Amino acid sequence: MKRWPPALLGLLDVLEAVNAAAHAAYARGWRKSVRAAVPVISVGNIAMGGTGKTPLVAALARRLLAAGCRPAILTRGYRRREKAPVLLWRDRATSWEQAGDEPLLLARELPEVPIAVDPDRVRGAATAVREAGATHLLLDDGFQHWRLARDLDIVVVEASDPLGATRPRREHPDALARADAIVLSRTADRTEAMAAFAVLGPCAPEARLVATRLAAVGLHRGDRREPPEALRGERVLAMAGIASPEGFIHSLGDLGADIVEMKFFSDHHRYSRREVEAMLAAAAAERALLVTTAKDVVKLPADLRARVAWLAVEAVPFIGSFDELLAPVLHAATVESPR
Repeated sequence: MKRWPPALLGLLDVLEAVNAAAHAAYARGWRKSVRAAVPVISVGNIAMGGTGKTPLVAALARRLLAAGCRPAILTRGYRRREKAPVLLWRDRATSWEQAGDEPLLLARELPEVPIAVDPDRVRGAATAVREAGATHLLLDDGFQHWRLARDLDIVVVEASDPLGATRPRREHPDALARADAIVLSRTADRTEAMAAFAVLGPCAPEARLVATRLAAVGLHRGDRREPPEALRGERVLAMAGIASPEGFIHSLGDLGADIVEMKFFSDHHRYSRREVEAMLAAAAAERALLVTTAKDVVKLPADLRARVAWLAVEAVPFIGSFDELLAPVLHAATVESPR
């Protein structure tokens, strides 16, 4: 787990205070939330950095599809170069610079799900309902976005650090009392899950608690998709530009890969051709396969992408279920959304 300097952790107490004040403005009616035409499911966190929101959003979208719903995902497209709204749906010929790396990752994994990339989430919600006929909206990174009213508030926390004690926080753990459900991500085992639940209980006594882990579901090499077990015994050079690369490395190790080198970049890193060529050369020198994440591969130069393998992972529950999380909004599955 990444260790943050204590001085930085202290300075970011200010961010907690700012978000507390912003929430109070909505709670007291000084500012008004806008309600969408269909149910809104927010997936967010209280800590900064990667806590596993994106795999959970994808998993919930799959569950909604299986229930007969037409989900759409609302996201701002963090660190994208373009600012104009984008609807990733039938026309997927959009670059990550236009849409952002995480929206493009979701578009690749969920071809049936419209993704409204718009910093104005209220406008994005209206677009998804009007143009894509969405019956349910998944608000990505929405716990501190109170302008769009939500019907279900889900907070994702790391099982090893459920209160965000070792990283900068957006909000104090007291804010977890607002959550309808809390999902543990990257849970090692049942013992770790139960310890985290015990810590979370006093903060959010009414919240549903679910524990998940990341499961590798495929290894992609160019146009080929292989079982993840194909990595067993393979020499691997691991490359990642994500907030918490530890889970990626653990997945490779659990699959039996022989990790000969690791190269980490900052979250949302913009890869240059020179960097990727250098990593490919290093892998060749080690007679190893260069492997990265689904979030990273979308940002590689198109002509080099086929030479880099990437591991597909999904969030899967092992204590509780996604049906439990979605029960309050699944009743709307048969309701036709406005066109």
